[in-house]
Amino acid sequence: MAGIDDAIDELYRGDLAGFIAARNALAKSAKQPDLKSLEKPSLPAWAVNQLYWHRRDVFDRVVQASEVVREAHGLALSGRAADIRAAESDQREAIRAAVQVTKEQMTAAGQTVTPATVEAVTRTLEALPSPEAQGRLVRPLTPAGLEALAGLTLSVPARPAFKPAPSRPTPSAPASIADARATREAERAREHAERAARDKEERETRRAAATETLAQAQTVLDAAEAAVEAAEDVLSARQRDRDQARQAVRQARRELETI
Repeated sequence: MAGIDDAIDELYRGDLAGFIAARNALAKSAKQPDLKSLEKPSLPAWAVNQLYWHRRDVFDRVVQASEVVREAHGLALSGRAADIRAAESDQREAIRAAVQVTKEQMTAAGQTVTPATVEAVTRTLEALPSPEAQGRLVRPLTPAGLEALAGLTLSVPARPAFKPAPSRPTPSAPASIADARATREAERAREHAERAARDKEERETRRAAATETLAQAQTVLDAAEAAVEAAEDVLSARQRDRDQARQAVRQARRELETI
């Protein structure tokens, strides 16, 4: 339903502190209790969502720079020339600018910006483009490693068959230089992919521990918020009882005065 989808988008582009209250209000107004299952984003995920919704130009710059990096690696792995260093430099600059914007957004929203939060935001931006990052992230992403290059075939130029030397020199040197350069680029790409795979494994270990801690904290928070809501309902009922009792007392006093 388009209306509900738009409302959910608005929920994820809104204030993090008010997410639970806004989510529950939406579920009540839409008469869809299952909307209460929508997960509240972690702070890093929320920050990237805000970038998507409110600074799409910055978000898209990161996506485009990351696509150029992937294309450069693909060219190198296929044995063609590619300026991987320049592409990665542009990507780092795009991510640096995006992180700065998210820090400003978090500070403006009254959120505490810690090094861990900045790290998680950075890693999520490094994972772009991702089908998950469409404005409704609930937890940080992990950059892809070696598997990001799946489907790209490594191709080192074959050694040419032996031919007798011609009686006069031919301009074959440039081709040999190009072959050697392509081979070196392919080797660098392999080394980079291996390093990325190792880094990914380490990040996934840290992320698993952090995710477990976050899940436990979120469970406690959800229970506390549910208890607060229940307490608020009880309080409202007691306030109504009090008001009715006051009214009864005033009525009884007026009747007594007339006797």
